[in-house]
Amino acid sequence: MDAREWLGLESTHNPMRWILPITPKISVGSRFLFGGAALGAAIAALEGTTDRPVVWATAQYLSFAPVGSVMDLDVHVSVSSRFTSQARVIGHVGDNEVIAVTAALGRRELDIEREFPTMPPVLAPSDCRPRDRHYEEESLGQYMDQLLAKSPDGQAAGGPTGHGEGRVCMWARPPEAFEPSATTLAVLGDWVPMGIGITSGEALSSNSLDNTLRVLDVHPTEWYLLEIETAGIRHGFGHGQIRIWGDDGRLQAIASQSVVTRRRKSKVAHDAKKL
Repeated sequence: MDAREWLGLESTHNPMRWILPITPKISVGSRFLFGGAALGAAIAALEGTTDRPVVWATAQYLSFAPVGSVMDLDVHVSVSSRFTSQARVIGHVGDNEVIAVTAALGRRELDIEREFPTMPPVLAPSDCRPRDRHYEEESLGQYMDQLLAKSPDGQAAGGPTGHGEGRVCMWARPPEAFEPSATTLAVLGDWVPMGIGITSGEALSSNSLDNTLRVLDVHPTEWYLLEIETAGIRHGFGHGQIRIWGDDGRLQAIASQSVVTRRRKSKVAHDAKKL
């Protein structure tokens, strides 16, 4: 089983249409589809239709797909040249549009490989404690190991994990079925809202307006390091980005999001006050 099968994405007789049954294990609180799973399914549909790897994909979240429904994903290939395809996906439940994804796919041969950022210093997964989580209902997050990754210097640089104000690092290990893929990276890239909640020091909840994934390199790793940086919160919206590292210190992808941010209706314990 690969990530596409784990999500439940199914092909149809029409190569331009895919379907995704919305089940609790790809949901938020057994209520609606998790945004990263939606983008991951769209990426899998794009790659399956074009037979090319995603370079970047950006999603606009338009509505919610409730658990128990089925989302259709319609692929539209606008341009397909020798090395690159430009394509779109519209995900909808009936007439209700849920997600709109635009992407570029392809691969070119070039004898230049550069990677300029360096992975922040963190304790190894074996030395990190699990992130406190509060799942009253089945959610995608329950299937992912999550460890808050503090810096070896403790709180020297400030911030929840010692990496500076507005920054938090977390080790994440997806289910074994999530083989290295852009779909896996899309799911991991939707953890910016979690970072915004932790770095704010408040009990906040968020839902995504968008998610953009830029893939540098996909390669095997047991743990992924999520380096999340909150840019700011204002007027009820939050903005941030995430770098996704393999446990070998190589950068795999960059993701960024804007989210609707609100105080939780019921005050709950959260990570920022326990670190």
